[in-house]
Amino acid sequence: MNIISYTTNPFFLLLTTKSYLISLYLLQLFMKNKKPLVLKNPLIIYNIIQILLNIYMINGLSSLPSVFNIFGLNTSYNKNLEYYTYIHYLSKYLDYCDTWFIILRKKTEQLSFLHIYHHSSIGIVWGFLLYNKHGNGTGVFGCFINSIVHLFMYSHYLWTSLGYNNPFKKLITKMQITQFNLCLIHSIIVFFYETIFPYYYAWIQFIYQIQMIYLFSNFYIRKY
Repeated sequence: MNIISYTTNPFFLLLTTKSYLISLYLLQLFMKNKKPLVLKNPLIIYNIIQILLNIYMINGLSSLPSVFNIFGLNTSYNKNLEYYTYIHYLSKYLDYCDTWFIILRKKTEQLSFLHIYHHSSIGIVWGFLLYNKHGNGTGVFGCFINSIVHLFMYSHYLWTSLGYNNPFKKLITKMQITQFNLCLIHSIIVFFYETIFPYYYAWIQFIYQIQMIYLFSNFYIRKY
């Protein structure tokens, strides 16, 4: 069993997701009678790491889309795309830090169902595809577009962690919703025009993106 199969098998996905959810409960219990932590320097370092990581993934996945085929339809499977999809999958575990920072800083208004559901489920989706040898080809489009959005998102977080205000904050959520709509369109196109990536896996993306569009749109309406 290679490293990808070992770290994406159903038991591993269940264990990491369950551990994440348990950690949220324990960390909130730990912080219950404590003052919020500032964590300015850790946040700056974390956001810089995320920015560099997403630039790395964008650069590695940039061979997928083209002007005339932005979704990379019928792209042949190759080790390069699988590698960067795996890096993207691992980055979802790094994203757990977002939630832990929220709890440590007692920003309870940010600890929503949307936040926890998205962070606990997205790793399962990518892990499932990789475990079944389909984290490749046109299926990698989601990694590419998500890395672009996260580059802007963590740049925003870095800017605010340095103490500056970002007047374009709500555009980040608009970018996220646009991303989900593009992925929804991608899943529909795969049903009809893809010949390499199994179309039935597109159902996973279709169902998941509808959930994300609803949850993020509802968040945008309530907040802005």
